[in-house]
Amino acid sequence: MSDDATRIDLQRLKHFIPFDSLSDSHLAEIRARIHVLQLPPARLVFKRGQPAGQAMFLVSGAVDITDASFQVRPFPADDDENYLALDNYPEHTVNAITTEPSTFYLLERNHLDLLMTWTQAAESMLEEGEDDRQSDWMDALLGSELFAQVPPTRIQSLFAKFEERTCHLGEEVVREGDGGDTFYVIKQGKAMVTRRQGGREDTLAALTAGSFFGEDALISDAPRNATVTMTSDGILMCLGKEDFRDILQQSVVRRVSNDELDALNEDGDRACVLIDVRLPMEFRHDRTPGARNIPLTELRRELRSLEKDFIYVVSCDGGRRSELGAYLLSEAGFDAFVLERQSAPPEPAAS
Repeated sequence: MSDDATRIDLQRLKHFIPFDSLSDSHLAEIRARIHVLQLPPARLVFKRGQPAGQAMFLVSGAVDITDASFQVRPFPADDDENYLALDNYPEHTVNAITTEPSTFYLLERNHLDLLMTWTQAAESMLEEGEDDRQSDWMDALLGSELFAQVPPTRIQSLFAKFEERTCHLGEEVVREGDGGDTFYVIKQGKAMVTRRQGGREDTLAALTAGSFFGEDALISDAPRNATVTMTSDGILMCLGKEDFRDILQQSVVRRVSNDELDALNEDGDRACVLIDVRLPMEFRHDRTPGARNIPLTELRRELRSLEKDFIYVVSCDGGRRSELGAYLLSEAGFDAFVLERQSAPPEPAAS
């Protein structure tokens, strides 16, 4: 956890919208995205006309806010109207200057917009009289890097496509080797992920409410690579293969051509790393120039060794493996693209 994250008071954060409606577990995840800014008195916080790339929440201290008519309004942190980001617009409409030592929490405005959209969409999906806990699974999805990439215009339709399914202790939801046609989110209950290794069965993970699974087989069209068994009675939210691909996969898996990759390398302010997810034998036989070979089966294990400062472009020979690789990287919070396959040049005309 970053130094900033350890300094963030979650209870203080819950005084602001939309954090007041998030669960403690979701707040704990959001904390990693928030930066702390401390300023002495008489410092310019922002000025009118300046783009507001980050939302700023006044946690302690005070500022003077000056509008276009040079009217000044003192604004202390304990003001009754201090429940939103300061001057909450894409471009600042006022000047703000600290009048005493002050602390601010900063969050990227794009992510704040997603938070606002998701939380309101989740609330609108609740039936009249339903307990707020019914939206916990939606709240958990919002906390994931993966779902935060779904465009706000598609959020409502995403939630509407999920169907509820009751499961019981010991039930195998997916079985290793079977085909996959459904993406799952645990709404209530617990489950265990296992995989056969030789003559034994290894436990890979324990899943709880808000955990999701089943996406790998939908993207790669490969058989299920593990078995998921309920370890309690529970309720699953299910999304069919076509809806998953239409709404979620297409929102997350982005593509780049060779020409666009060249432009990124030449003009971008972040370095691009090309990853080939084929098997080592395939890679040795037909190397992708400049690529690092990380087989798809090893990509999850290698995520911790990758830096989020880079842009990752994933390639393979057929497309499916690179799509899954880019999806896995996006799920873990990396900026990832699929390298589009070049079509074969046309055959020369017969003379």
